[in-house]
Amino acid sequence: MNKIHLHSILLTLAVLCLGAMSAGAQAVKTISVSNDRSYTDHVSLAQDSRDMDVMIKFMFDEGKNTLTVSVVSYRSLFVFREDARYGSVVRCTRLRPEQLPYVAESPDGARFTLSKALKKAVPPPRKQYIFKRWIEYEGLQPAPSQYKMVNDYIEQSFDILGKRNAVTVTLRDLFLLDPVENKPDSYILSRGRDLNTKYQIAIVRNPCLGLEEEVAAAQKLCQDIQKAYNGFRKNYPNGEAASAEALKDFNNTKKVLLTQYPAKDAQSPCPDLRDALQQYNHYVDSIGMLNCILRQNDEAAWDDGKPLDTKLLYTQTRQLDKAVARWLVSKDELERKDLVTQCQDIIQDVTAMIRQHQVTTAEEKQAVQAYNQAEQYFRKTCKQ
Repeated sequence: MNKIHLHSILLTLAVLCLGAMSAGAQAVKTISVSNDRSYTDHVSLAQDSRDMDVMIKFMFDEGKNTLTVSVVSYRSLFVFREDARYGSVVRCTRLRPEQLPYVAESPDGARFTLSKALKKAVPPPRKQYIFKRWIEYEGLQPAPSQYKMVNDYIEQSFDILGKRNAVTVTLRDLFLLDPVENKPDSYILSRGRDLNTKYQIAIVRNPCLGLEEEVAAAQKLCQDIQKAYNGFRKNYPNGEAASAEALKDFNNTKKVLLTQYPAKDAQSPCPDLRDALQQYNHYVDSIGMLNCILRQNDEAAWDDGKPLDTKLLYTQTRQLDKAVARWLVSKDELERKDLVTQCQDIIQDVTAMIRQHQVTTAEEKQAVQAYNQAEQYFRKTCKQ
């Protein structure tokens, strides 16, 4: 084999061994992680062999508010935990753990050597070359950990500052560490690469985390008010009371229910809690819209000579409009059915009220006209 051919082979090996130690443009990857979904990336330290592949995994623990970065390979791994100058940590081809700018656990008497190709690939001036810390980060606080020279895998956990939803991690120098045959505790740094990859990480949080008790309580409250509403409405199916005492009981019961079940603030980032509270508030409104009148005898069903109560008529008109508006936005079929029934009860009450009075004044006619428009809108909108 001639010298030119040998030199070409050595040069090729050097390029393959060191990969991208002289890194080009930084690669940027946008990823997302959640408590139930991690992210895994595969990178190669050399293009000539699949056993040079490493797996990089990002895992988010929402309960602990931590992000863990792991690097796994079939072979042992080595990384610099801080930037280190070549001339300070390497003598000839030997990497000296005691010269590192941090303490790293190492087997007694262990020797670590750069392969010739790896050393050759370090750009001149070699002594001034800086080996780069393997990981950089923003928005994160690293958890304390012990450093080792020989690693089956590399792992670093971080506390996420301020429970933010976006952080960055940049991976740099990474090396494969191979044992030397027939030489216990001797290792050679065979391959290396500056990954120079920035991961822009979106932290997808569960807005209902830690609110399980609040959600369960809101759902139970919604069930309770639904049961109370149905029972109350069942006692007055036609919106009529047979006696003045029964009408008094209706008003007292309505007052008690509205006191027992006040409206709640439904604003919440948790959709389960928000939906339960909104449904609860719908029933609060439904109870508030229930009305009852004293049942009239047949002989008193027509004009009793009293003026029409326009204030009450406008109130009933507004309640009719409000029920239709809620029907339009509700997705609960049972609630929509109840709202239609409420509207029908209002129509029945108002019809009876108008029949009992003569409509003569301009004010009365205007109130009746407003009500008629509301009733027509209901019949057009809430078709049954």
